Amino acid sequence: MARTRAVASASEGHVADAAAALLTRGNAVDAVVAGVFAAAAGAPGVLLGPVQILFGGAGLGLRAVDGRVRQAGKGSPRPRGFTEDQLIAPAARVGVPALPAALAAALASSGASTLAQVMAPAIAMAEGARRDVLKRIAQRGPSALLDESIAGELVNSCGRVAGGLLSRDDIDGVLPALIAATESERTKRPTAFVPWRDDGRKTGEPKSAAHVHVVAASDHRGLVAVACYERRDDGVAIAALSLVAPFVASPVLRGQTRVKPGEPAPSPAPIALVRSADHTMFELALGVANDAHGDDVLDEVLAAFAASDALAPTYAGLGTLIGVARGADGASILARH
Repeated sequence: MARTRAVASASEGHVADAAAALLTRGNAVDAVVAGVFAAAAGAPGVLLGPVQILFGGAGLGLRAVDGRVRQAGKGSPRPRGFTEDQLIAPAARVGVPALPAALAAALASSGASTLAQVMAPAIAMAEGARRDVLKRIAQRGPSALLDESIAGELVNSCGRVAGGLLSRDDIDGVLPALIAATESERTKRPTAFVPWRDDGRKTGEPKSAAHVHVVAASDHRGLVAVACYERRDDGVAIAALSLVAPFVASPVLRGQTRVKPGEPAPSPAPIALVRSADHTMFELALGVANDAHGDDVLDEVLAAFAASDALAPTYAGLGTLIGVARGADGASILARH
């Protein structure tokens, strides 16, 4: 397998191209951020959906970025809620987008390029209103979502008038979490997952990962990063922005405990970073894409890796594994199955 100093891989070709382009002048965090923005340029349901990122190495420690969609309703009185015999308004299933803020936070904390630089590939491939939205984010950061031309359309389509909860206070108050992550010792080698990975499992409400896509990168300094995002078509179409607000939040139901505004909506996170045998660096950044049981498949892949100490023969038939491997002699892209 050919090795080089820096590589990027993704479950979508244009995403991989955007990530690889940033590696020529930036680092692995720049690459995955550029990749996710490129995904948002190519599909209407990405920008307002969730993103989750892991990165580590090169003296930056181990970090996780929580860009999951937040529950809407901040600063608003509790609605009466939908009854069993009522049709739930589509807008009631829409939450607060945190992806732009999460990508900007990852870049500001550990990136080597500006927001405008990492968004350049996305803007070049986007068209129409979606391109205009991305250009504004590149110029002003995530606060661009508060522009009346954007926030007004989001609230009109997903706020109270439409039967939803989204408000300008929600958009203004969204705060992605960037936290120090820890490594699990339940595998042969220390392996890092996002700290909230088991939230859905604990509540008995695991989410399908069928819409999940993955982008991973390794740079010449030894920093590795992996991100997962969702490409969904089920949501509220916002024609004026050429975007879709996906159905990932919880509607308020009469007689049931309301999900607290600001709470992240559970989303699958089938991504991980794996230490090398001598524990001196992160050897693998990987994730499972396009598989409804992605989290379980990732566990199977890691268990098989622990048993054989080799990835290539272990994951055939288990889903689409995306990732990069790093060794003393360089980095390489994991073969996809």
